[in-house]
Amino acid sequence: MIRFCHGSTTTRNPVGVTLTNAITRGIKVVYSLTNIQPKAVMSYHDLNIPVSSSTVSVKVFDTAKPGAHLSMSIPAAAFFEPILPSHEHVSMPILAFLVEHKATGNRIMFDLGIRSDIENANPHTAVLMQKLISRPDKDVIDQMEAIGVERESIKTVIWSHTHFDHIGDMTKLPASTNIVIHRDMELETWDKKPSSILLPSDIAGHNITRIDFTASPLKLGSFDAFDYFGDGSFYLLDVPGHQLGHMGALARVTPTTFLFLGGDAAHHPGLLRPTAQLHANYPFPASASPSISEDHFGSGDFTARTTPLLTTADTGGKFHADAAATQRSVLGITAFDGNPDVWTLCTHDDSLRPFFEDEGYPVQLDKWKAQGWKEKTMWAFLDEQNPAFRFK
Repeated sequence: MIRFCHGSTTTRNPVGVTLTNAITRGIKVVYSLTNIQPKAVMSYHDLNIPVSSSTVSVKVFDTAKPGAHLSMSIPAAAFFEPILPSHEHVSMPILAFLVEHKATGNRIMFDLGIRSDIENANPHTAVLMQKLISRPDKDVIDQMEAIGVERESIKTVIWSHTHFDHIGDMTKLPASTNIVIHRDMELETWDKKPSSILLPSDIAGHNITRIDFTASPLKLGSFDAFDYFGDGSFYLLDVPGHQLGHMGALARVTPTTFLFLGGDAAHHPGLLRPTAQLHANYPFPASASPSISEDHFGSGDFTARTTPLLTTADTGGKFHADAAATQRSVLGITAFDGNPDVWTLCTHDDSLRPFFEDEGYPVQLDKWKAQGWKEKTMWAFLDEQNPAFRFK
């Protein structure tokens, strides 16, 4: 069964963000944040997020094989530029999020990450996965059950999009588990459409709900939004570009603090940072400047730079379906990233991996602000010892 879910009646005005384009070297998008000015104090109110006391609890899992992240042979040029010598490939986590609605105990997943039996994906996807990554020992279902979360307790799986490293293995969940997707997401399976990643078993027997953002007047920041539980605790966001129907989410983990789950909108934090808004609360570390190549990133005072170090790569639709739309989404995310009440977590942010591994997966994220985790990790990607460093 497929049903459509329409939006909330709450109306909010979007945060205005101006995109100034200049196309150089064929595909590079250069932009500036022309109407975001640093403020001494910012809060979630600046993003037009409604007030609510309802919250969710969020845990993050990494579904990539522990210790094998550096063995990944994924080309960095697929996702961003510039690419410096010796930084032609990326390593990355593959994050999945368990979200529990505190008022009802309802458990949902935002993405499932990668399946552990990658050889059982559809034939062309299995070949690709075996070339790019190591076979995980456990998928997210195995990891959850290891901490006492039974698979039958997962009411819904929300797919940010339908790439192989997000859909997991739905055959491990009962037919009673619902699937939620964007209205525009294609669900043709590979037996009918050879280019599709989906197997018939990925959707067979599951109720499917499509989120229709066009029916919702709600905007958070610059993104169309849908109030999933109807109480302001968890929002789905229309974050276009990476794939037709790509979604993000905003989780309220305390009445005044949030997690922005960005999916695959940004494959590196350097796509988001620095910005003028960010400097107000998280100044660019002056100690990092010598670690940045002036040949590739320009000379001058990096502590005053107001445009991110990286830009979205345009590979003609091979990795990002619409690179320009992806870059606009990245720009929209920067408004959340610079806000002290929001911590941005994208699925493949390798700068966070050492921190999360030290904490020990799964990591409970609800008290991120009280524990100062955003400050600790904001500029980690500029540390030459961090796995996400790629600037010299």
